[in-house]
Amino acid sequence: MFDQRSFKLFKEIITHDQITVSEVIRKTDLSERQFYYALDKVNNTLKSMNMPEIIISNQNFLVDAKVKKLHYAGAPLDISMNQIVLSEEDRVYFIYLYTFIRKEVLSNYHYQLMMNVSKNTALADVKKVKEMCNEKDVAFVYTRMDGYHLKGDELAKRKLAAYAIDYLLTKPLGKEIIILTLKSWKQEHYYQETKQIINNFLTKHSIHLVKTRKTEMILHLTFMRVRKKQVLLAFSDYEKQLLKSQQLFAPAKRLCQQLFQDTDNNECYYVLLQLIVALEEVSFVKNPYLRNLTIEIIEAFEKNTLLPIENKEYLQQSLYNHLVPAFFRIAFEIPLVNPLTIQIKSKYVDLFQFVKHSLAPLSKWTGKPISDEEIGYFTLHFGGYLERERRTNSPDIRALIVCSNGVSSSIMLRAQLKEMFPTIKFSRVHRVEQIKTIPLTNYDLIFSTVALESTKPVYHVKPLLTKIEKNYLIESVIFQFPSLNNHDFSIDQLMEIIDKYADIKDEKKLFSELVNVIYLNNTDVGGYKPMLSDLLTEDMIQFTDEKLQWRDAITLAAQPLLKTNKIKQEYIEAMNKKVEEVGTYIHVGNGIAIPHARPEEGVINLGMSFLRTKTPVKLLDKEEHQIDIFICLAAVDNEAHLKALSHLTKLLADKPTLKALKEAETSEEIIKLIKGDEE
Repeated sequence: MFDQRSFKLFKEIITHDQITVSEVIRKTDLSERQFYYALDKVNNTLKSMNMPEIIISNQNFLVDAKVKKLHYAGAPLDISMNQIVLSEEDRVYFIYLYTFIRKEVLSNYHYQLMMNVSKNTALADVKKVKEMCNEKDVAFVYTRMDGYHLKGDELAKRKLAAYAIDYLLTKPLGKEIIILTLKSWKQEHYYQETKQIINNFLTKHSIHLVKTRKTEMILHLTFMRVRKKQVLLAFSDYEKQLLKSQQLFAPAKRLCQQLFQDTDNNECYYVLLQLIVALEEVSFVKNPYLRNLTIEIIEAFEKNTLLPIENKEYLQQSLYNHLVPAFFRIAFEIPLVNPLTIQIKSKYVDLFQFVKHSLAPLSKWTGKPISDEEIGYFTLHFGGYLERERRTNSPDIRALIVCSNGVSSSIMLRAQLKEMFPTIKFSRVHRVEQIKTIPLTNYDLIFSTVALESTKPVYHVKPLLTKIEKNYLIESVIFQFPSLNNHDFSIDQLMEIIDKYADIKDEKKLFSELVNVIYLNNTDVGGYKPMLSDLLTEDMIQFTDEKLQWRDAITLAAQPLLKTNKIKQEYIEAMNKKVEEVGTYIHVGNGIAIPHARPEEGVINLGMSFLRTKTPVKLLDKEEHQIDIFICLAAVDNEAHLKALSHLTKLLADKPTLKALKEAETSEEIIKLIKGDEE
């Protein structure tokens, strides 16, 4: 029987025409034992479906054409509950969705029968469902008369159902589990019917949705139709007014009529929300205040990271496209599933925190907290933009990027690909349906997050690639485009040679390190990021009793950087000129100023210097901007200084630490405060 791991392996094998056993093991991050155990499960399930098994011959997979046709273009596999194994987590979401669309009184026996589990297992699962529901303001209750059912606000029940659907869709077997929930009540025809209605509607109105969000929306509305609850949805007058003001409101009402044959229960507002949060292009959403909010967020990001944003027009438009759906999700408390959140927070630790602080205007506008899942996508957006500004490429080979995961994911995917293949010329991101309109002579290969067919090589990728996935992708692309390889050997050839003469303890890590050294110049996202204590050393800290003018204060504060050859003289001039042109933007509050300019205006090496003045300095001669601590920053790029700046921000936000900094008389005291907080 399929479980999540074996089904993931099955899809990995059948979606590649040529892939070896070692490549699959590396790509799926399985041990050899796990791989063969999962492959046995795959073949046992295929046997139960009267399908040919997958055979291994000379480290390659032999897959029958019938098997390959089983799973195509994202369609769910036609399997029964007897052919899959639900994990504990799967069962919790299955029970909720099964109960959400129940057609008869439910007992614990129903859950046992449907999931092929024992009575005690089903009871333990029900307990977990109750706990999950309680956290989301929904009651999962049992009475003799009504059996297991849901109590509470209808919108809260729907939000949890939508979350369950979205979460399952991030899993290899997720779509199959969701469709099996419909099949268990003989309601699967609603899925195809809803899909057809929505596709016709989108075509008629020329509306483009993010592909993954479109899949979610179709399933959300399918389950709402199957549920058939004629209950007034509790939208506030303000929420209704906000939704009514949208250009899509009238079309959404017509779609609602087709789906529910009833517009008296506020269903049209629900349908409209489903559309807005799935939009790929937001030209249908007229909200001038969201344009202004986009600018506020960018300005906050500039201030927090000390990174003057170049090409703001580009960033404003792309961020606006992402902001609009995010605004409605947050304002209406629609939960978001982001399977990349943990990976993003780990990979972009400092950037995540800066983006979180920069989203304060959005939180203020909505009056709602912003989840880590939402912050994660915004982090991808800003991270992708910073990568875009940092990388250049040459037009030797041309590639299209097709990404169905939204604006932020598309930007980050492009940035990663540009890092991995700096000599490839990448086009802007295209939707699948646009590919047919682009002449084949305009590109040489395609990177896509969705399955598609082309006469040109197509490489299936994720929006955020792991090291192993990057390794495999580089090897695959170089195999078909040898001109990208500056070496006359492949990593696999190296691995074979090393294996002859050495005992390899960790094949995956060795492979990863070799690819990193040879193809990625031994760099990864972020590179070297020093701690604050690495930058603010004793020779970088000064104190003065002089009464200074603001230009002289900045000049004095920067002297340690100049003496240690971290900046040129023109960088000091650029910092002073920036204040004259832009104003008191370097004043970050509490008498702290952080003068800085662009890296290209005279930075040689990354550095930071500290000056404490006994007599406050009036920045631009203004009484309201009196500064007694100047911290000069010389950044070499968009990322290297972020860790130190993040620590500095934390120190300055702590009132006792800030007080101690201002009262310090020696560099040793400053360094002790910095290192004490790092430990």
